[in-house]
Amino acid sequence: MSSIIAVKVDSRGEVRDGRKTVATTTTARCDLCEQVVDAVASIGADTYACKVCLRQRLEAITVALYELREPGTSGLPWGKVSG
Repeated sequence: MSSIIAVKVDSRGEVRDGRKTVATTTTARCDLCEQVVDAVASIGADTYACKVCLRQRLEAITVALYELREPGTSGLPWGKVSG
C-alpha cells in the first residue's frame, strides 16, 4: 500500500500526488520541530516534517541498523568510502 506524498512550499502552494496547487497562503510548518520552514513533506495523515527533521531520523535509522547488525557482519553502514 503506497501513501500519497504531499509537499508544502511556504507561501507558494502544495504538490500532492503530482498535482500542483498554487496558494500564497500556504504555511510550511514542521509538526516535529514546530518551525515554519521553506518546505515540508507529509509523513502521515496531515503530519508534515522538514528536511532537517527527516534527515535526523534517516541518520538515526542508519546508526541503529549499524549498531544492531547481524553478528559477524563487518563494514560501515553507508558503504565503501573512496578517496
